[in-house]
Amino acid sequence: MKFYKNTHIIFFLLFTALVGCSNNQHTMISGNAFGTVYFITLDDNKYDISNIKSNINNIIDFIDIAASNYNSNSEISKFNASHSTNNYLISSNLYNIISKANEVSDLTNGYFDISIGNINIAKGFNSNLNIKLDKSRNYNYKDIILSKNNLIKKKYYPMNLDLSGIAKGYAVDLIYDYLFSLGIKNFLINIGGEIKSYNESEPIIIGIDDPSNATQFIEEVTIQNKAIASSGTYIDTIEYNGEQISHIVNPKSSDNLKNLNLLVTVVHDECSIADALATGLIAMPLKDIIKFANKNKLAVLLAIKNNNSIEKYYSKEFRKYLYAE
Repeated sequence: MKFYKNTHIIFFLLFTALVGCSNNQHTMISGNAFGTVYFITLDDNKYDISNIKSNINNIIDFIDIAASNYNSNSEISKFNASHSTNNYLISSNLYNIISKANEVSDLTNGYFDISIGNINIAKGFNSNLNIKLDKSRNYNYKDIILSKNNLIKKKYYPMNLDLSGIAKGYAVDLIYDYLFSLGIKNFLINIGGEIKSYNESEPIIIGIDDPSNATQFIEEVTIQNKAIASSGTYIDTIEYNGEQISHIVNPKSSDNLKNLNLLVTVVHDECSIADALATGLIAMPLKDIIKFANKNKLAVLLAIKNNNSIEKYYSKEFRKYLYAE
């Protein structure tokens, strides 16, 4: 099963899992999800692990069939292919994903925008599709209209919605809610680097991978009942018109980012929101990212690779999560 390329993977290293629970027996569940892998750690082995894994795989399948741009039979693919600008019935999962995407779009003043799908397709990021690049791009996320009873419509055609910046985080949130409903005391979910944990006692320590590969990780953070997600411009790049470009698009200019040395990490209550925020923030002018985060009380790390060194900038909220031995 393929959801989308690893275009929005946060490279985290799980440094210490379920700290404070070392006396308990841990159970690991793993599998394939959205073109990557997932790992889920539980500290409680009294449950039917086979049944839990089956239900987790069902959740992943539900999101794949709702939101995968790489599955021609998915809901979003069929909506993108439709020439109609009338109301279109979608599942509650797809409705919720797009609703949350629009929420982040409003918050970031349009720097997160799921209507940019045509841009990446036209430049070759999805070799399975071939469309003409609409350089005028006279639409944005506000031209996607959600109505009651899970209805959606688009004002223009063609408009390809790209959910790769939020759908994986949404899947993490659904799995979190499922495991929490079972009464499991401590667990951690990691889908391709999108992470969320529940811990009754102590926080866990997460290492954020070093994009320069000079060290194992550039920072350690502690999270408890939180999600963490990142976006990097150096992940999934292609050559276009003689230049290497990132899959990250600036919706304001419709240009793909050419600075391939950037990483943004976000800590948030919801993994879907952290996922989308990381994508939206990294598209902003560099000077505005931490300023915006502080103004909106967001926990954000900006890392800039400079040869083999890393420059790091923290919002005030992010500093609260820095691990101090």
